[in-house]
Amino acid sequence: MTRIIAAIVVIAGAAAGAIGCAGPSLQPQVDQLTRDREELIREKTSLEGRLSAAEAREAALQREATARGAKGKKTDVTLPDDLKGQGVTVRNRGNDTVIDLPSDVFFASGSSKLTPAGEKALARVAEIVHKTFQDSMIRVEGHADSDPIRRTKSKYHCNWELSFERAHAVVHYLIDKSGFDPKHMSVDCHGDTQPLDPANKAKNRRVEIVVAR
Repeated sequence: MTRIIAAIVVIAGAAAGAIGCAGPSLQPQVDQLTRDREELIREKTSLEGRLSAAEAREAALQREATARGAKGKKTDVTLPDDLKGQGVTVRNRGNDTVIDLPSDVFFASGSSKLTPAGEKALARVAEIVHKTFQDSMIRVEGHADSDPIRRTKSKYHCNWELSFERAHAVVHYLIDKSGFDPKHMSVDCHGDTQPLDPANKAKNRRVEIVVAR
């Protein structure tokens, strides 16, 4: 590309000099130089366009390779037997790792206050997340079953509110008791709209710790 530009400059200068001192016998040479200069300019424009297209293709391929690498990357998380016995599970969802906390273990029925057993189990989960996923973004999602709120209706208007408050309680525990960075945390709720098993309400009552990778 640099050589082409230099050639254009040389030809353009030669053409200008020839025009300034040329007699009738040099006019054909001036015309040829002018045509050569125009051809080189067209070639330069074409090469610049091809270069831009190649760079765009390279960037697209790089993004695709990065995405494929991320999709293929799985982080193994080993839960201790006592957590498994309490119903805590871990699974992959797309590029995320999801740790399911069953609400029946971590909360009393119709409540968003962590039980003593729930706090103890959550402390163990927090240690695992801290060790395995340092500096990762973490989203805590609350989920409920489809049964309407009855006993605690005065406190929680609906399952959306209850599922949010349970997720909120887990987030506060991770930040206040386990030292998680609040800048890496977010909270969300889904009520009863995302059941794990429509035939098993206990599985649907859960809080998910979702680790983005």
